[in-house]
Amino acid sequence: MNEQQNPDAVVLTEDREPQPVLSIRGTARIDELAAHQGERLRELWSAIQARGVAAAGPPFVRYHTFGENETDLEVGIPVLSPAAGEGRIAAGELPGGAAITTWHIGAHDRLAEAYGRLGTWLNEHRRQAAGAAWEVYWWIEPSVEPDPATWPPPSDWRTELVQPIA
Repeated sequence: MNEQQNPDAVVLTEDREPQPVLSIRGTARIDELAAHQGERLRELWSAIQARGVAAAGPPFVRYHTFGENETDLEVGIPVLSPAAGEGRIAAGELPGGAAITTWHIGAHDRLAEAYGRLGTWLNEHRRQAAGAAWEVYWWIEPSVEPDPATWPPPSDWRTELVQPIA
């Protein structure tokens, strides 16, 4: 299926509100990403449950840098209202303002194509990124303890990419 046939393979512009989050940021080896993301997501879910905080949507991962062997990533859960951080769990927010978004359906081995659409849009419209993009994992239900065994097969994953723009 090419982009003309896939209605999800478009780039949309949005004006987003800032979103409070609880997140864990740190470095991880590329070959250990899934394990680090899973561990951090479970820790965040437990913290939200312990604090009685309500999730505002599915979890996200934001890559602040992505090197050949290691990445600086932030795993987070949006919350309905600001909540205090503790330990390595930080209170923060995803930025508001102008952004572009696109969708990727399926396993993440082809996620680079969706990032490519964002890059192409930026070039064609002569715009600049305003910070790191993030991925929203719509197949993960934030009200249920994260368990990869209960997630749909990767072919059914719906991932939204959000890129703030200047």
